[in-house]
Amino acid sequence: MAKSLNRRLLIALGVPTIFIPGLILASVLGWDWQSDLSQIQKSGYKQSETIFSKEAMAINVIDGDTFELENGQTVRLIGVNAPDRGEAGYEQASAYLKGLIEGEEVELEYDSYHDDQYGRLLAYVWEKCETQLGCKNGKRMINWVLVKEGYGEFVSYKGRAPLNYEDLLKKAMN
Repeated sequence: MAKSLNRRLLIALGVPTIFIPGLILASVLGWDWQSDLSQIQKSGYKQSETIFSKEAMAINVIDGDTFELENGQTVRLIGVNAPDRGEAGYEQASAYLKGLIEGEEVELEYDSYHDDQYGRLLAYVWEKCETQLGCKNGKRMINWVLVKEGYGEFVSYKGRAPLNYEDLLKKAMN
């Protein structure tokens, strides 16, 4: 008896959540996923700039740690948690992030985790700069700036490997 393709199975196979709706639709339309899925995993999808852009235009800030790209993808700042809607500081954090990146070209850098359970890209976000806080070699990390300025706090993910910039983000809280 053949297994049915579902979200739980795809997550167990290590498929990024961003792919899951498309893969399930493809299987409903007749895609032979049992023979082809291993090819997708081997093909290095994490290197695809179509899926994981390296540079993009930030067009709409959703909240203090999440925004949309011009191509419709949603980005969540990895390692940062800003106040959620209804919490103290939500409006300020959202406005601060909007002032930093909305309408700007940003550079995206991924850690070992490229997306989350909601299909959002998880990234360090870099902007070009000249003399602003945290500017080094013409760019600065927005994740760090938000933590340093008190609009968000560092968050680690239980049961996962440390983030590439974990120490830097922790130090920004002091």
